[in-house]
Amino acid sequence: MDEAFKLFFEKGYYGLGLQELLKRCGIPKGSFYHYFPDGKNQLLCEVVERTYELMKEGIVERILVKDNAVDSFVNMVDYHASTIEGRKYLASLMMTMVSIESLHLNEKAHQVCQNVYHKWQNLYFDKLVEYGYDQKEARQKAQALFALIHGSLISSFIKQSNEDLLLIREEIKNILN
Repeated sequence: MDEAFKLFFEKGYYGLGLQELLKRCGIPKGSFYHYFPDGKNQLLCEVVERTYELMKEGIVERILVKDNAVDSFVNMVDYHASTIEGRKYLASLMMTMVSIESLHLNEKAHQVCQNVYHKWQNLYFDKLVEYGYDQKEARQKAQALFALIHGSLISSFIKQSNEDLLLIREEIKNILN
C-alpha cells in the first residue's frame, strides 16, 4: 500500500502501468488480482481510504490539539510549513491529484474520493463545533479554512517553499475570530 501510494502520487492513475506497479511492489500478477479482483481501480480506492485514515489520525492526534481553534489551525499551517520543503510525498496532495483524476475513471473511484473529501471537510467542521462554534458558522468557517489551507499547501508544494503557507497564518485568525 505504501509503495502504491508513492506510485499513484508520482505517476497518477493513468500514468501508472500495471507492470510497473507489480514490479515496484514486488508481487506477482496472480497475487495482485487475488487481493484486488477489480484491479488497479480497487487498489486506488483502498489506497485513498487508507491514506485518509492515516492523515486523519495525524491531524486529530498531533495537529488540531490546541486549546482553541485559532491555535489549532495555525498549528496545522505551521506543521505543513515546517515539512513542505524537500518533501516528495504529501498525503493530502496525492488525494487531491487522484481525486481530480477520479472524475474520469469510474463511478466507484469517484465516489470513494468524494466520500473522503466529505469526511476531510467534516473533520474541520467537527473540530470547530467542538471548539464552540454553532453549526452554521462552523460549516462556513470549515470550508474557508479547508480551501485556504489546502490551496496554500498546493502552491507551497509546487514552489517547494513554505512562504504561501506562512502568509495565511493571520488570515486564519481573521476567519476564526
